[in-house]
Amino acid sequence: MPADPFLVIGRGRLLRPKPYDGPLPWAILVRDGQIAWLGARADAPETEAITDLADALVTPGLVNAHTHPAFLGDRSDEAAARLAGAPYTGGGILRTVAATRAGSDDEIRAAIEDRLRAELASGTTTIECKSGYGLSTTEELRALRLIGEAAAELPIRVVRTFLGAHAVPPDAGSMDEYTKVVAEEILPAVAAGELAEFCDVFCDRDFFSLEASERILRAAAGLGLGIRMHADQLTRSGGAELAARLGATSADHLEQLDAAGVAALAGSSTVATLLPGPAIVMRGGLPPARPLLDAGVTVALASDANAGTFGAWGAMPLVIGLGATMLGMTMQEAVAAATTGGAAALGLAARKGALEVGADADLVAWDAEHEGAFGLNLGSVRPLQTWIGGTLAGATSMARSARPHIERNHP
Repeated sequence: MPADPFLVIGRGRLLRPKPYDGPLPWAILVRDGQIAWLGARADAPETEAITDLADALVTPGLVNAHTHPAFLGDRSDEAAARLAGAPYTGGGILRTVAATRAGSDDEIRAAIEDRLRAELASGTTTIECKSGYGLSTTEELRALRLIGEAAAELPIRVVRTFLGAHAVPPDAGSMDEYTKVVAEEILPAVAAGELAEFCDVFCDRDFFSLEASERILRAAAGLGLGIRMHADQLTRSGGAELAARLGATSADHLEQLDAAGVAALAGSSTVATLLPGPAIVMRGGLPPARPLLDAGVTVALASDANAGTFGAWGAMPLVIGLGATMLGMTMQEAVAAATTGGAAALGLAARKGALEVGADADLVAWDAEHEGAFGLNLGSVRPLQTWIGGTLAGATSMARSARPHIERNHP
């Protein structure tokens, strides 16, 4: 590890996420875990240690703003059935709930940690992690606690989201009855234990109505939690409008969004978090990335890695490629959506997702020379080195003609 402060320099493409357009080589000064200076190497402050990234592509650390890691069990048979034409009913969530409730703390914690390690190995430096496979006070609190315990073992930044309103459990009498439990019993316990930063609701047909979603989200906001939504995924429910009206940080999925929904989000501060992986697997339509971007909506890309509709962990390089190849985004828009967009979706725009002075020094050097590799090599682009808060958090020994290296007293 280089000393602090240290310089990172390179002659390749630097996406901040907008491309650096100054003289080469460029340089980034890292001090106390933050970016203290960025510009041409010729103008950089002198430091004892320098990391030379040669011609590698460098981006901010990726921000995966929508995942569901706290579960046990396997539902790949359901994916095969859906791809053979069976409809998605959401009943599989309850299958995962049963398997997860039956698991031990050690089993669930180990599963979460393995999934976070896969994310870190693929260039993700900040990740949102939801509960939602417990659906009772005890089990939801357990899931959030275990996410926190797994996160404590790794350098990756974890943002926890309470998703007790993921489905109505079989032991609840009705959606209305369970909504009351979530709003009046589970949410206060989550807030009192400081177990989550956000509350999410699956607002859709056969899940939670607009009225139930609003009740839960208003209760969460009253307790000091940020709010976000699964919106307009399966049907055009009006979730996007509700998210905008309530000031939700993010509205996620949006596969069924229409022009009115785009306009509602364009008139708000709510981020549109798009999840191309499950959209492709479920064959229910793709979210309207181009209309959202053209309307000026902040767009994020995330994986939605979960138990039943997209099971790939460490897939953010693939998600970037899908944003460009399937959603009509440019490569630079897709990288921005996976960095600055993801940070905005988590309320972290001032600290994460961009290589700017004052931001956390989260950056990734890729085994690629251009961001087009994310589209060309769908899912196979991997980091050479990853820093989180100025600390080297991951590195590979891949052979490259210009492999990054660390030197002292660099000329």
